[in-house]
Amino acid sequence: MDRRKQASSVSGGIFLIGLGMLMITGWWWPGILVVVGLSGGAEQIFRGRTSSGIWTIVVLCGIALVFTLVQSTDVTWGIIGPFILIALGVITLVRVFVLKDLVEREVLSEEISDKQI
Repeated sequence: MDRRKQASSVSGGIFLIGLGMLMITGWWWPGILVVVGLSGGAEQIFRGRTSSGIWTIVVLCGIALVFTLVQSTDVTWGIIGPFILIALGVITLVRVFVLKDLVEREVLSEEISDKQI
């Protein structure tokens, strides 16, 4: 089995386990964000794109955490929503301009490892 199929299998397994946990706990929203983040991040990490995988996990689990905190407090979405969008924009810009060399190296290493397989 090649690395891409293994990565997809790992991602699918984590996703199914996560769905099962959501069914047990009943925490569908924002729990599905955590499940998608973990499965997508694991697939990227397994393919050798470690920083992309970690960013995926951090961003989606962070969004889930913010949703959970907002739901448990009296803060309205009119206050917290713009800050979430601003934070996502800053993360995107940092990734493009500050971490671009790291992302480019990961893409090159993935292409090299794909050619070796």
